[in-house]
Amino acid sequence: MKKIMLLFLALSVLPAQDTQTLTLKSGDKITGQVVEETETTITIINPLIGQMTINKSELKQQVVVITLKSGDVVRGELVSRSAEAMVVKSAFGEISIPSDQIATIDDGGAPTQEIRYTPFGTTVVTKEESDDEWFFSKERMMDIWFDPTGYTIGKNKLYMSGLSWGFGLTDKMQITSKWTNYFFQDFNVRPKINLFKTGNVESQSAFAVGAHLHTRGLPGKYKWVDDKETWWDYSGWEYDSTLGYSKYTDSTHIVEGGWVNFGSKREKVDEDWNDEDRYEYTGSWDGDKMWFEVFGAYTISKLRSGGNGRVNTTVGASAVIYPDEEIAPRLYGAIDIDVTRSVKVMAEVFYDPYYVEWLDFLDNNNDSNSDLFFDIGFMTNKVPLFWFLGASENLWIGYHFQRPFIAFYWKL
Repeated sequence: MKKIMLLFLALSVLPAQDTQTLTLKSGDKITGQVVEETETTITIINPLIGQMTINKSELKQQVVVITLKSGDVVRGELVSRSAEAMVVKSAFGEISIPSDQIATIDDGGAPTQEIRYTPFGTTVVTKEESDDEWFFSKERMMDIWFDPTGYTIGKNKLYMSGLSWGFGLTDKMQITSKWTNYFFQDFNVRPKINLFKTGNVESQSAFAVGAHLHTRGLPGKYKWVDDKETWWDYSGWEYDSTLGYSKYTDSTHIVEGGWVNFGSKREKVDEDWNDEDRYEYTGSWDGDKMWFEVFGAYTISKLRSGGNGRVNTTVGASAVIYPDEEIAPRLYGAIDIDVTRSVKVMAEVFYDPYYVEWLDFLDNNNDSNSDLFFDIGFMTNKVPLFWFLGASENLWIGYHFQRPFIAFYWKL
């Protein structure tokens, strides 16, 4: 009865205590309210198991490197963590770090080596990653494929992909640009600003806005027109023995629809051999007007329950504004999940009335394109871009359902 009363009394003060997660050397994890702590033991109450006393010698000593939002870095053994704070035994002694002041947490343990036996002999493999609990993957996405998230690239970070490059001016502001457009004299710049980022290690949220300015060219969006191709079909050719050459006896004016770039205009090109006017729509690089795109994105990042890594959910919107055209909107929702520190699975659903899937684009006679699309794929830095180069921590490669299907970028 006395034990029951003690347990009831302890449970009655739980709201006033901090919830902590303790990791044992055996790999077990215990989450509960710490009610008593001595130099050698910790007494904790778990809602299902009840009260238990754990020797501190049984706790796993995980080394972490914590980067604060202020830029300070703390390295040490992770003693305990809660939603409010993380306790680290560092060179400065045992310190408690508020969770809402933590920017990232990295594995601080030294690389370990293990012996592996293969059909070709024995080899020693260096493991850069430990099996300890981890809170952030090696990459936080600033874009889901081509749609922005609420995060920026980070201060003094540089990246380059097959289509664009970017640089972090501060932790809250970045600029990117499509370098491939330079070949067509399209000076373009895409600033992105993080307006706020709040939360702690368990749950965070971030909101960013930006714009993409172009000095020329046409947007990478498409519209259906009913008169993309026009010509005369002279199918009634007959040989006239009196004249000594063939002449046509029947002709048909053919008009066919197709996909053209958003902003493309129908212009008279020249006259054909029969003095008939011929028209064409301008190509993607024939546009000579300045245009821009605006966007905003909100991301919620949560620590995975019962596992390592995070689940990041983003909702956002963008709009292309081109002279003499209607506003082209785009709405999207995306999710990226940390499978391991080096592998991300991503999925997206988006509404875009000016987007065309690859097969519909090839089939120029099909204008029944849907306005709702989905995309799914993955990103990893464990696959080499070319077989002879090997993998690199700075090179991320991915494959996804929508064009251009393959994505890659270097980040330094």
